[in-house]
Amino acid sequence: MTKKEAFLEVVQVGSVEESTAQIYLLASKINGDDEYTGDLAELEKCAIPCLQSLLPVTSQGEGAWSEGRNVEGIKQRLLLLAQQHGYKDIIRQLTPTIKRIRKW
Repeated sequence: MTKKEAFLEVVQVGSVEESTAQIYLLASKINGDDEYTGDLAELEKCAIPCLQSLLPVTSQGEGAWSEGRNVEGIKQRLLLLAQQHGYKDIIRQLTPTIKRIRKW
């Protein structure tokens, strides 16, 4: 299995094109054609910006082809990876906060 194939499994939110995966792998200085040797953390960290880029796109289509994405599923996967790797800024963005409680 190559690192690109492993990366696509790590993302786990439906279809991510191979060219998109390659862009994020290269940005993280990972050669997608190298053999995957079990370093899951590097691929998970690389998946975080990829998942962030998927959030605004809920569906896409061309001609008779269309694809929908489950934004909540993407958020949950992104939140899990952010928590595992200590990305507190992403966690704050994704988790709702209570600004104020009104007492009656």
